[in-house]
Parts: sequence; C-alpha cells; structure tokens
Amino acid sequence: MNHININFNISKNHHLYYHPVYQSNPLINGHYPMIEELLQSLSGVVDKALSQYRKVFAFRVDLRMPLGMDASPDHTSNTVMSKFIDSLKAKIRHNRACVAKSGTYAHHTKVRYFWVREVGDVNRVHYHLVILLNGNAFNWLGNYQASGGNTAMRVCEAWASALGMQDEEAKSLVHFPQNPAYILKRDEQESIDEFFKRASYLCKAKTKHYGHGHHGYGASRD
Repeated sequence: MNHININFNISKNHHLYYHPVYQSNPLINGHYPMIEELLQSLSGVVDKALSQYRKVFAFRVDLRMPLGMDASPDHTSNTVMSKFIDSLKAKIRHNRACVAKSGTYAHHTKVRYFWVREVGDVNRVHYHLVILLNGNAFNWLGNYQASGGNTAMRVCEAWASALGMQDEEAKSLVHFPQNPAYILKRDEQESIDEFFKRASYLCKAKTKHYGHGHHGYGASRD
C-alpha cells in the first residue's frame, strides 16, 4: 500500500497503521491510515465482550456537543463522556431491575464501549462510539423518537444527562448512522469481522484532535 505523506495531528506515542487487516480482522477501506493503538484498544473491548458472552449486541452512535461549544479547554473536556457512560450504565441497570421485577428472567450485562473524540470543520467537538452489551439481554436498538423505553432512547437520555440538558433538546445531538446495530457471535467469525470492519472507522487518523490536555479516545477496561 502506498503511504501518502500527510501531517496528522496524533499523539507522539501513537503509530500510523496502513494495512487492510488488523490481527486477522478486516479494516474499512478508504480511511487509511489508522492509529495502531486505537485498533488495539477496540480489539481488546470486542475480545472481552465475546469472552464473557457467546452473543454480543453492538451498535454505533455519534454524539455531538451543542453549538457554541468549541474545542477549547474552557468549553468542554472528556468529562462529559464519563458522565454519559455512568448515566447509560445506570439506565441499563434500572431496565434489568424492572425486567426482573416483572417476573421475567433478566440477563445482566456489562456495558463495554470504545469512543474517539474528533473535531469538525467548524471546531465543533463530536464523539464516535461503539457500545457492546450482552446479546441475551439486549438485541435491538429501537427508535429514539418512540414513546416507549428502548436502548436508543436510553442513549439520548444519557447524553442529555451528561450535558445537563432536557431530553428533547439533546435528541438532535445524537445520531445513529445507517444500519448501526450488529449481533456478534463467538462461533461466527463473519459476524465479528463485519462489525470490526465497520467500527475500525473510529480508528482513522484523520480528524483526530489532541492538545488542551484531552485524551483522544477511551475504552472500557474490563
């Protein structure tokens, strides 16, 4: 593969990755180079999820900061992502407790995740994420415009909570890309490859933003 000499804004501790496969997993075309350390982190999250659950429900979502909040340290930091993850975990725990109270067996789940922080053309911060859950506990995303509770709505509510906004205000800041949800099966490599290829988009070097003391990405550790 030809390496185009472009000055990417990446950490001095990171390495550009130009190959179409990472540890036997195919990568998405047209977005090279990737950042090797991000691929490693993403791979670790997927491996841990599949090690614990034979079936994993995974989905992609993008979260945007409100207009008027640029990439400067005075306006935003990755603290908002910690708040989002904590809120989402609490909402999922509540859902599992409600299912158990209804008399139905409630499969529990860890909330595993991988996110990257990027800055758009107008200096507006946004986050790309993948969330991975026990596929026996959750297996569909739902419509966040619906009135009933579903996973998509929990994501919107968690982002609203992280930003200190009303749920309706935050909905326009949450974007689920086309065909965002996947079912990964431990004994079906094709299902894993399909998701990893899609999720590897998050690991591209382009539009990554460092400086102001911010980390460019984060992932669940267990």
